[in-house]
Amino acid sequence: MRIVTASIDNPLNKATQLCSDALRGVDACIRRELDSDVMMIPAIGNYIIDSGGKRLRPLLCILSARLFNYQGERHIPLSVVVEFLHTASLLHDDVVDSSDVRRGTPSANGVWGNQASVLVGDFLFSRSFEMMVTDGYMDVLSLLSKVSNTLAEGEVLQLVRTFHLEMTEAEYLEVVESKTAILFSAAAEIGARVSEQDEETIKRMAEYGMCLGVAFQLMDDVLDYAADAVDVGKPVGHDLEEGKITLPLIHAMAKNKQLHAIVEGVAERGGYAGNEREAVRDLVHQEGGIDRCLVAAQKYAERAKLALPEAADAGIRQLMAELADFSARRTH
Repeated sequence: MRIVTASIDNPLNKATQLCSDALRGVDACIRRELDSDVMMIPAIGNYIIDSGGKRLRPLLCILSARLFNYQGERHIPLSVVVEFLHTASLLHDDVVDSSDVRRGTPSANGVWGNQASVLVGDFLFSRSFEMMVTDGYMDVLSLLSKVSNTLAEGEVLQLVRTFHLEMTEAEYLEVVESKTAILFSAAAEIGARVSEQDEETIKRMAEYGMCLGVAFQLMDDVLDYAADAVDVGKPVGHDLEEGKITLPLIHAMAKNKQLHAIVEGVAERGGYAGNEREAVRDLVHQEGGIDRCLVAAQKYAERAKLALPEAADAGIRQLMAELADFSARRTH
């Protein structure tokens, strides 16, 4: 199986253009909520937020609200809450992983140091809770507080499973759902909640976001072994260097003892030696690890599309279905 490249950016570009006014409102809210007399806070916050991210989570929240023809403004600051939770997790991630680069540019901790990154991440978490309280709706506060807790659990779970060579697919997907996909799920659910949909519809939108988020992360796993380092902004095979045993590697190691032995050596040393990076990449391809992960990503995209409610704006529904496919076929 190959990664499809033709026109896959179109759904994301179309969604971004369609929601451009609301996204400008998101950007203005981000700047406003990052304001602080402690100048390091807006400096680091703006640095990481402006460092090339796709704004997928706020976009998903906005699209979900539009799906139900929501006419209010609550989804704007709430989408910023989701983005702040995501940004805080990135700041903490890079410190835990000792990452000096993110998306091809120096990471915040690479510029300001670990202490500043952790503390500004803490500020973003606390500011998020201030914004939830300002929103004033208990159902959203309950949702996002649970999301914050799940996100933290996911971070710890990933740490516990660092270089866990016997990682199963189920164990890995548990990490993905709690560390990455939970924020996609929350973004989609918020759009349904602010537009006062029934509980079944809210549940379906949460499922859509969860499945889209898993597909998105599985493609990150694929790109770590299949993409050019320039495109993804990090060296190929970087996940293994950080101790992350992802789905392509899980499937390939199960079929190849030589690969398993190489990965054991990487785990013992905490890094590659000689030509091991290229050897791991070649064996992951050879044993079908990429193809298995692509199939899994597409299955999650199909589940996401099936979760979309029928009784909604047909045009937005189609666009969100296309975004699900995009999440499982993107090339960067």
